[in-house]
Amino acid sequence: MDTRPDGSGDQSSPDAPEPTDAAETTEPPEAPETAETAGSGDRYVPYLPPRQPESTPVPRPRRLRGWWIALGALVVAALAVFVLWPLLSSAQNGPSGETVEPGPSVSRNAEPGLDGIVAREVPPAQVLPGDCLTDFESVGEPSTVVECNRDHEAELVGRKLWPTGRAFPEDMQADAERFCATIELDSAANAQVIVEISHPTQGTWDAGDRRVDCLAVAHDGTLSTSLVGEPVLEDWTDHVDG
Repeated sequence: MDTRPDGSGDQSSPDAPEPTDAAETTEPPEAPETAETAGSGDRYVPYLPPRQPESTPVPRPRRLRGWWIALGALVVAALAVFVLWPLLSSAQNGPSGETVEPGPSVSRNAEPGLDGIVAREVPPAQVLPGDCLTDFESVGEPSTVVECNRDHEAELVGRKLWPTGRAFPEDMQADAERFCATIELDSAANAQVIVEISHPTQGTWDAGDRRVDCLAVAHDGTLSTSLVGEPVLEDWTDHVDG
């Protein structure tokens, strides 16, 4: 029986709301988003750096640094070769106007044996006027010097040395031919003889070459004696043009 006058204590009243769990229905107020709470769940916004001005150059990737270093090294090496090569060439060729020896002097046998060999592998610059040559290939190749009464294929019958201080003559070939043509040769009994001429070019002249050689070369046979009574030598090395 309800003892309250208004009858509110009647548990069976249809108008009374049913009790509910406060823990299930009560929602805490939404806390404002702070720096600590931002970035979690659907509210996360990634941090973007400020946009760079268009005038600011974009730095190159680091992986290109090694390539630029290699390129710089190649440029430095090329410049070094370009600068040093003329100096190295001058050291090898010697100063202009100075005759360059092709190598150490070949020793000569003052008393040849039965084979008559005076010297072997003699460079053209060390062949002397009057030398008779065997193992002869060409005017620019080394050969063996023998006594002229031995069989041989060539003889240096004349040489002209130009002045060291003179500029390269434009008519060098014609002058060399005229010089060699003035040398009188004895007849060869067992061969046809042709005079071959060696003379400087502009390139060898710049390296110090001043030598004109006249070689009597046997074709269709061999030589067994000297073709000149006295070899011709014109040495103008120390001549100074007036």
